[in-house]
Amino acid sequence: MTCQRRAARSEREFGGVVDDGASVAISIVTMVADREGVEPQSLDTPLYEAVDPDALATLVQSAPETQLTISFNYAGYRVTVVSDEEVVVDVTPLA
Repeated sequence: MTCQRRAARSEREFGGVVDDGASVAISIVTMVADREGVEPQSLDTPLYEAVDPDALATLVQSAPETQLTISFNYAGYRVTVVSDEEVVVDVTPLA
């Protein structure tokens, strides 16, 4: 079972407007936390131990229409970020 969320531009999350890069990082942490049944701040592994959130944001923002795909493992999940006009984040448990 996968968990997928579109991290749209100007999407309101956590009570504020966030940019694409922040939205991607927040979406990843939120989806993993949802899968684990915990609050995002309760995750044992910070996102920066798996990927540099600033570098991820830069890549996503610099390639909005290039069909860029980035995959990495985070907290027991395979995370895939696809940037193709919209940013799509997919979280799948590792086998």
